[in-house]
Order: sequence, then C-alpha cells, then structure tokens
Amino acid sequence: MRKNHKAGRDQKVIVAKDWIWLHVPKCGGTSTEKMLHEIYENDPSVVFDPVGPKLPVIWHESVQTRQKKNPAFSAEGRKVIGNIRRLPYWLLSRVHFEVQRNGDAGLVTRAQLRDGKFRGRAGPGGKPGKLASADDMITNFAPDVTHWMRTENLMEDMARTFPLPPGVALKEIRENSGKLSYVKDVKFWFTRAELLNLYKKNPVWAQIEQSVYGNLLSY
Repeated sequence: MRKNHKAGRDQKVIVAKDWIWLHVPKCGGTSTEKMLHEIYENDPSVVFDPVGPKLPVIWHESVQTRQKKNPAFSAEGRKVIGNIRRLPYWLLSRVHFEVQRNGDAGLVTRAQLRDGKFRGRAGPGGKPGKLASADDMITNFAPDVTHWMRTENLMEDMARTFPLPPGVALKEIRENSGKLSYVKDVKFWFTRAELLNLYKKNPVWAQIEQSVYGNLLSY
C-alpha cells in the first residue's frame, strides 16, 4: 500500500485503521472512491492506492489477491466494504462496457446473456475475451466483504457504513453515469422467467442480493 493523498482523483482501493473499501467493478465504485476522497483526504490514517499509467492495475483487487501478493496485508479486525447492485442491471452494464472497450470481441450471445455471462478484455488480434459469469466476478469479493452498500442507495448506505469525521458532510458525486448508451429497461432484455433463470445460474450473487435488498428483482 502506498500513501498518496495528492493523487486522490486517480486512486481506487482505500484502507483505513478500522475498514477496507474494495472497488467491485461496475457498482458505482468511481463515484464512491471520489466521495471517500472528499471525506478522508486530510486524514493521514487513511491510505489510498495510487493508480497511474506506469503503476500496476490493482484497483479491482480482492482481499485474498492482496494477501497473495503481500502476506502481511490483513483485514482482521476491520470491516470490509464493497458495493453491490441488482444483478440484471450490473450484467447489462458490464456487457455493454466490454463491447464499448473491445468492440465485437466483447459480444455475447443471447443465451449467454440470459445465463449471466460476459466477456473480459479482448485477446491479441481482437480475439474474443474469456467468458465469465456474474458469480465468477462477485465470488472474488464475497468471502471477505462484511458490509455491502447498494449502488442504487449509495448516499444512504455510505452515511450508515463509514465513520464520518465531525463537521464533514457527505457530498454526492456521480461519475460515469450515462456514459454507456444502451436500453436500461430490464424488461427490454429479460422476461420474468429469464430473470429467474439469471438468478438460478448465479446463486452467489442471488444470495447476496437477497440478504442486502431483502428480495430479488422480479416483475
């Protein structure tokens, strides 16, 4: 971990004495990071991981990945915080992000979409990215996260989860909102039966969503 508050606008993973915040992909992480930086930029006990062109890509690492690289890193005695969102909305965001980033190499079939699949970064020569599922992604974080924050209720959950310094107000910052242009109506993409199948094929995500939201998305 490196401490570098001046570069806060380019930082992601954040570690404090009593908590660790993990940047779960496509769950409002950039907005969360910027709001946390506004709150804790003057707190020397909060460590921000710097991110830059010549630095390793570490902002989506899980606790377990960190520990493999640095056995001295520990989450013991700390709450581990991560963002979550409704599965169908996350999937649509992730798939369209990969298409924007990789072009045709990021495309999935209709059947793959229904099962919660997306493609990662394209390979050499534009080779289609590796297929993964929503559960593959969230499983990297789920074993260590003790507190989930809902992307759709970010301000409310941040105020409840983080210890706000005296006199510091939480100011909403929305980054990357609307940058991907696609139909965001879940009913356009999935029938009710397909939603049920999506959760069935991704039981880890379904269990987390059920516990955090109190129900699974249905219509």
